[in-house]
Amino acid sequence: IVTMTDANTTIGYCRYDPSGEIEYLFVGPSFRRQGYAKYMLDIVEAHLGTTLRFNPPISPLGRNVVGSYSRRQRDIPKNNCKDATPKS
Repeated sequence: IVTMTDANTTIGYCRYDPSGEIEYLFVGPSFRRQGYAKYMLDIVEAHLGTTLRFNPPISPLGRNVVGSYSRRQRDIPKNNCKDATPKS
């Protein structure tokens, strides 16, 4: 699980399995559309070294994230997130 927090609250978290399947991705409403989901996915992808897959069901907001991730996989080189490590 990758968890992002600030001093007061949980910003979001991403639960995944070792094969690269995203089981659950959540970003709190007041933190959405600021790049936190992308950042967590980058951390997981760098840690696992594989392209991620998304486990259904996928919410309408989740479809936006999946679509963005898929387009980025096609069009943009992978970001380097060596400094962040998920908790086991």
